[in-house]
Amino acid sequence: MGTAELILISVLTLNIWGLPRAGFKVLSPLREERVKELCQKLKKAAATPEGWDVVFLQEVWVKEDREILSKCGYSESVDLNEKDRLLDHGLMILSRYPLSASTRLTYPALRFDSESGENGEFFARKSAIAAKLSHPKAGELWVSNTHLVSFYDEESRDKFYDSRRLQFTLFANWSKQLAGKLPLIVGGDWNFGPHNKGLWVEKENLFSGFVSAREGEKICTISKSNTFQSEDLGKLDHIMASTHFVSVRGGLAMEEPVRDSNQNEFHISDHFGWTEVFGLPLKTPFQ
Repeated sequence: MGTAELILISVLTLNIWGLPRAGFKVLSPLREERVKELCQKLKKAAATPEGWDVVFLQEVWVKEDREILSKCGYSESVDLNEKDRLLDHGLMILSRYPLSASTRLTYPALRFDSESGENGEFFARKSAIAAKLSHPKAGELWVSNTHLVSFYDEESRDKFYDSRRLQFTLFANWSKQLAGKLPLIVGGDWNFGPHNKGLWVEKENLFSGFVSAREGEKICTISKSNTFQSEDLGKLDHIMASTHFVSVRGGLAMEEPVRDSNQNEFHISDHFGWTEVFGLPLKTPFQ
């Protein structure tokens, strides 16, 4: 089936590495500069038909950053962070098309111990957010974004493996229940990939039949070619679509470095973005 016979929908996911300053300690360098550069790239994308239709963002922890990014060219923005929490879930969805019925799933809190306290996982309420999108040609569909608990060691010694597996199961079931018979696009920073055999099998089971660009399974979104990374950790950032869609293409995004006023190079985030283009056959919209 050629692309001329498809309604194309382009999606980006990016963990922006937006950790706030802790006292005098900078947890994610150049955060303000990186958010500014990201905003410019989003404005450019939103202004062109070839740009992303939907953007999933993770780790937008700082309220000011969420306010900036909500005004970066996209007419629709979902931000369900609780305003009275120092750190909440840091998730956003941007869209060029109307969003409605936005909702949130908060995962069970992690047990507090020295490790979950030291790396901050205990204080961030890992969650998922979703919204119904009204596409002018395709009709209604659902989009769902999440950030699962991180890993800090090899899979066999990963203290958060069981928590991540539970979160992913909850995310999958919740997203599919919300969508019902409507098309569904899911994505985010899942903190596992094809190299994590156990969870990758879970992904195949929970999202059976969902499509994505197969060539992307061998690409790193956590890459040593990133100025903020020293080793390749695989593809942790994913976008998938329900059986209503076909996969058109996928690839890295936000992988080109930018320069500061002193011509020093840096990347938008410690993650590269991942983008997918999906196609819906030209036929009666799903309503």
